[in-house]
Amino acid sequence: MKKNCTASNLYESLEHCKGETVLPGLRPVVLGVPKSQIVTYPKLPSVDAEDATMEGIATYEGTFVLAADAVFHHVDILTTASSLKTESQGEHPSKTFLVTLTGKYPGNNAAAAGYARLANSDDMLYIAQQRDGKFRVVGNESFETDVKVSQESGMSVTDASGTTMEISCTDIAPAPFFAGTIKTDRGNLDCSTGEYEAAGT
Repeated sequence: MKKNCTASNLYESLEHCKGETVLPGLRPVVLGVPKSQIVTYPKLPSVDAEDATMEGIATYEGTFVLAADAVFHHVDILTTASSLKTESQGEHPSKTFLVTLTGKYPGNNAAAAGYARLANSDDMLYIAQQRDGKFRVVGNESFETDVKVSQESGMSVTDASGTTMEISCTDIAPAPFFAGTIKTDRGNLDCSTGEYEAAGT
């Protein structure tokens, strides 16, 4: 049966209004969880679905269902030393995106060293919040995530000191957006609002 290719019908104009402020950077925390603790992943809509939209095909539908007692943990980061980047990679018809999240934790203590030891050889998934409040996902069920962690003490009193994580993963979309609710070690986080749900809700 011949496939009906409709992806070309999804294009919409990309417009930017003069005077509209674009807020660069990330907010000062990322959330992480080992993929071994994820039971069910949200899905990206198909580009050839009848109700597909340009914005919709970059946004996950559903949520992350975790194993019993599993939660997303928080990692505090320095916004001035952290960023999210995506870039196209590969050749037609197998082009994908390389998603890279750099997060710097402001400390090189024993706990940070322990985290580095664990994440260095684990397959992780992270969610970062942009300055504009939107959440982006780094990691998926199709490709392994590579986490490289480095620590630096600095030499002089003005040098940088801390623990830097460089997290990278191949994806079919550039760091998909996510607006569902996740279970964290600080309560349920509604990623559509950035607010934590009150206890008992």
